[in-house]
Amino acid sequence: MDAVHQERGLVSEEVEGPPLVTCPHCGSLVPAGDFCGHCGAHLTSDSKRRTHAFAATPTEEVAHLSIITTLFPHLPHRRGGPFRLALIAGAAVVLVLAALHLFAPATAAAVFVLPALYLIYLYDVEVYESEPWLVIGATMVAGAVLGFVSAYLFGGSLATRLMTADRGTAFILEGIVIPVASQLLMLAGPLFLFSFRRRFREPLDGLAFGAASALGFTLTSSLTYLWPLLTEPLPGTGSTVGWAVRLTQAGLLTMLINACTTGVVSAAIWLERFDRRRAGRPWYSSLVATLVVAFGTQLLLGVNAFLEQDLALDVGVVILVAIALLLYVRVVIHDALLVEGAEHEIGPDSICPECHRIVPTMAFCPACGAARSAAPKGKPRVASGV
Repeated sequence: MDAVHQERGLVSEEVEGPPLVTCPHCGSLVPAGDFCGHCGAHLTSDSKRRTHAFAATPTEEVAHLSIITTLFPHLPHRRGGPFRLALIAGAAVVLVLAALHLFAPATAAAVFVLPALYLIYLYDVEVYESEPWLVIGATMVAGAVLGFVSAYLFGGSLATRLMTADRGTAFILEGIVIPVASQLLMLAGPLFLFSFRRRFREPLDGLAFGAASALGFTLTSSLTYLWPLLTEPLPGTGSTVGWAVRLTQAGLLTMLINACTTGVVSAAIWLERFDRRRAGRPWYSSLVATLVVAFGTQLLLGVNAFLEQDLALDVGVVILVAIALLLYVRVVIHDALLVEGAEHEIGPDSICPECHRIVPTMAFCPACGAARSAAPKGKPRVASGV
């Protein structure tokens, strides 16, 4: 009788469970669907890299320009709307204040928008898990302190060199020393967590810690450099368009670039240690490549800021660099999620945080292809009755 019951249980499991297929890319036996639950490859189109479906947000292509889904990858697509609106509203506030010649409030709004949104993001998806104060302190707060120290030390020295017409030394300082030193300081907090908190194992953890550190650093360094403007009487004087462009560059664009360079290096560092497959990662997503891109970008912008006197051309270069960096970060995130993987297992049915379908819990959702490691932290919701 026991044998009969066991046999019946086996048959019932086969009937009720999803049919299994063999992935042609990784050779694993996985639930049937559009995507391999183990390696994330697109099964129906035989596409291993699936560039049409970004691993963190499969409704978007990898080559898709988006600040929110790139720097906020743990945020499900359906919950990204308020963040997009807040970002657009913040940029609009800066423009309106600049139009009213309220340059001091516009400056404050420009430098606070992204850091404030990122703090809300960290809280919303619980990237910090059970150690919120340690993570926030080691990244955003430490970055803010280092940013103030950096601006205080280098700002005075650079101003002295420019006033004495020592352009050779000023070029070395502004074009080389400050960019390299700033990038190293922005990586200090994430490297601390990497060394002393091994429980944070996912590349997206590194991305979040790097972006938070960079935003804290840029916040205080920008406020320090722009402090004379903040203390001027209201309303200010000057060209509305000129100030709007300058504040957009000093606030949103610089924040964005620093978050990208620091976040992508941190993600690559995390993947170097915790990549379980050790193969299949493209060279342009390697740690060496991200270091070259990050420090190369900082050097390029430092030299451009020193040499370029035309505001429009200077901002144009910064915009192009920011766009290229956002796309590059998406490529690195996508490849990191595809090669990161987990031990091959088919877990219990649960609700996919991205598409909300009931699917077996695996490294990737078999239905939409979203990486489970890109979901908000916390326990997955188990399907009712399973």
